[in-house]
Amino acid sequence: MPHKFADKHGNEYTIEMTLGSTRFVRSKFNIDLLNEEDWTRLLGSLLDRVTYVWWLVKDQATEYGLDIDKFDAALMGEGLADSVSDAFCEELSVFYADLSQIKLQKLTQAFLSGTRVERQKFATPEFEQLLQRTLSGVQSSTQQVSSE
Repeated sequence: MPHKFADKHGNEYTIEMTLGSTRFVRSKFNIDLLNEEDWTRLLGSLLDRVTYVWWLVKDQATEYGLDIDKFDAALMGEGLADSVSDAFCEELSVFYADLSQIKLQKLTQAFLSGTRVERQKFATPEFEQLLQRTLSGVQSSTQQVSSE
């Protein structure tokens, strides 16, 4: 089942990966999803994931009157880029399963799970308090050094 996401204007997009669509994106973006080095590069960069999705949904975005710059702007704020990334990774996992690429499927699932846990951890009040204490300590240390 294809995965969906929406932009801040409420435009809904469907990500559907096939060998043909991945071949097309490879010709435009030079990332081969069946190459582990390219997989590492792609999952290591939110910008690359969003750009990959752009090539997959370009026709849909064009129907909404969006070019790549307007598409990017429509994904700013409200966790929208994360939603795009999650939908892409979910679709990517299914794509790998369909091709019996179990290693890449499991790696993608682990990446997606880890990313979600990381987001939850950094969104807690405890993390904010730790960050504030750390920043306060750094500022205090910097002030002490500069006054000496």
